[in-house]
Amino acid sequence: MRVGLFPGQGIAASDVLAALPEDDPLVASASEILGYDLRRKVRQACRSTTPVLPTDLAQPAIFVAGQVALRDTEESFDAFFGHSLGEYSALAASGSFSFKDGVRLVHARGVAMQRAAKMSPGGMVALLSLDGDQVVAICDRSGCSVANFNTPSQHVLSGSREALAGASRLAREAGGRAVLLPVNGPFHSAAMIPAADRLAEALVQATVRSPKVPVVSGVTARPYRSPGEIRRLLLQQLTGPIVFAQGVSWLIARGADDFRDLGPGRVVGDLAERNRRSALRLEATVGT
Repeated sequence: MRVGLFPGQGIAASDVLAALPEDDPLVASASEILGYDLRRKVRQACRSTTPVLPTDLAQPAIFVAGQVALRDTEESFDAFFGHSLGEYSALAASGSFSFKDGVRLVHARGVAMQRAAKMSPGGMVALLSLDGDQVVAICDRSGCSVANFNTPSQHVLSGSREALAGASRLAREAGGRAVLLPVNGPFHSAAMIPAADRLAEALVQATVRSPKVPVVSGVTARPYRSPGEIRRLLLQQLTGPIVFAQGVSWLIARGADDFRDLGPGRVVGDLAERNRRSALRLEATVGT
């Protein structure tokens, strides 16, 4: 069973640029929809000292890069799964909405998230080598919230800068590592409620269909079932955690053995492989 994976926002700006070919019809179409030259704007952003693109630019750029990768691959897929923003790429790949609506939705999402981040400043930190129970305890003590369950030993927290500093200290005291992520807001937390309100308006205007190929939701770790559920869960994922690890586990349990990155970077492919290895280790332990 082959699964196509689409990344979220945290991709190096140079990798995003490399995934947007010059004189490409999809890139040109996206530029017309957005009202600016997408590739030129990404190229200009690459000259800054920030390693990743600003939210309002990253989201349409990474979405378009994913659709370019899907078009150019010769592979067929039995399911799609995306990390956060990547769910929009996965849903477009499955025919749930058109390329045009997809570009409009991720543009609206990126702008809304950036505005919400300015209203509630903060960021995100990845905690490594700690299990879920330890991470939840750290959140309870620091005031952060879990944004991403990426693997059994990699979790991402959202919160204010002060709360993240406290969570990082607690993680180190528990024997883990803390890595501050280069993002400009506390995404997948209650701070994004204003963004969800704005995104709801864009979703009402989009034509949404049931997927032709199964698409796993990052909120439920199960396939989307209907247009109404797609709209509801895309709003819910803005303000709550992404359960990527659980989604990969569900796919593996149903025969997924070939995960392919679609779009810039190798982030989601690497995460899926770590989850696969973890599942194999657990299976071997149970079997002994």
